[in-house]
Amino acid sequence: MKTKIFRAFIVVIFAALLSNFIFEYLIIRDFDSYTGSVKEDQFSWVLASVEGNYSDGGWDKEMLAESIHWGMMLGLDMKLLDASGQEVLTSHDAMASLSDAMKKRMEGLSHVHMGEGGFEEHPVVIKGERVGTVLVRPFQKELLKEKETAFKKRTQYFLYISFLIAGIGSVLIAFLLSRYLSRPITELKVAADRIAVGDFDVRMLPRSMDEVGMLSESFNGMAESLKREEELRKHLMANVAHELRTPLTIMKTQIEAIADGVVDTEKGLENIRNENERLIRLVKGIEDITAAEASFFGEMEEIEINLKKFLSALIDEMLPAFGEKGLEIRLINSDDIRIVSDVGKLEKIIRNIISNALKFTEKGGVWVDYGISENDFFVEIRDSGRGIPEEELPLIFDRYYRLERTKSGGLGLGLAIVKELITVLGGRIEVKSVIGAGTTFKMFIPLKPT
Repeated sequence: MKTKIFRAFIVVIFAALLSNFIFEYLIIRDFDSYTGSVKEDQFSWVLASVEGNYSDGGWDKEMLAESIHWGMMLGLDMKLLDASGQEVLTSHDAMASLSDAMKKRMEGLSHVHMGEGGFEEHPVVIKGERVGTVLVRPFQKELLKEKETAFKKRTQYFLYISFLIAGIGSVLIAFLLSRYLSRPITELKVAADRIAVGDFDVRMLPRSMDEVGMLSESFNGMAESLKREEELRKHLMANVAHELRTPLTIMKTQIEAIADGVVDTEKGLENIRNENERLIRLVKGIEDITAAEASFFGEMEEIEINLKKFLSALIDEMLPAFGEKGLEIRLINSDDIRIVSDVGKLEKIIRNIISNALKFTEKGGVWVDYGISENDFFVEIRDSGRGIPEEELPLIFDRYYRLERTKSGGLGLGLAIVKELITVLGGRIEVKSVIGAGTTFKMFIPLKPT
């Protein structure tokens, strides 16, 4: 991770340096273009001045010398030819007319006796008629060249220095940032390795509120969940061992008693049958949670049902069990509501909750309500049982979790199955409970077109 981040920074740095080299090239090019355009503008001014010295079919040589002198001051070696190609005036002629002091000053600016390259021709046109030609080329101006060269070199030097500072600084920053950014990931890897070997107490300290910090918090949540699952698993193993040991011991004792003639055969076989059914219930609980998990990968078998008739049939089926304990079970609503859902999963959810209510209710009863809430249909099951302590409410849907104060003999899988199946149906479940007053389970499942 750290290497990848560092490489990514290096790529960005090289891209930035490449852009700096392109920037240098563009600066030098624009500088040359600027100086060239300035020279073109200057020559245009000189040419306009030369054209202004032609009148009445002839040239004003005195004024023309001033124009050529101006051109020489701008570094131009000039010759003026008339329409027939004869020389009218040259830079050397204009130089000869200057005073000694002016000649010395001009020679200090450039080599006025030496031009560079060949002459360029520029026609002189007056009122659509070509009256002459200006030949022009630059004088050798060593001082100006040296200044231009020095400017370009200084520009390159400053750019190279900035490249060097930026490059070294960027590499250093990339190295430090890659270590800083990858450190939480490295710590997460170490923590994950500890989780892999069974150390579920490891926790991450979130260092920021960004995605990495959120990942650390999620990791802590996962570690806490795994720790609780591991504790529940160990608890389950102890429970299963205990629950299996008791009926197996009783069955072994009854068989030995029958063989010795201590216990009546019919009575002994009845006891063995009861313990066998107890074992079957334990195995069925494990099978149910496995089937609930498999529901995530199975296809939904959805059909349209009348919610009132569906719940009424379930209540009628469970009514005898409530009658044996002297409890009431009643459907509150009487509205005909048609829904589309997986009936098998919905039945198992409601049956498990009602069975739980029956198990932990000694007086009063269970009341079932239903209806529509925005985009969901809901089923509410309220009992007048013992209630659940507030601190244990978040744990009741965990697998193998059983309230310590209850002695139901179950594996703690009923509500875990409920949670799994409601998740498969895309719904949610809410629980409210008051110790000694009862518990209310309310599930919401999305409505689908009928």
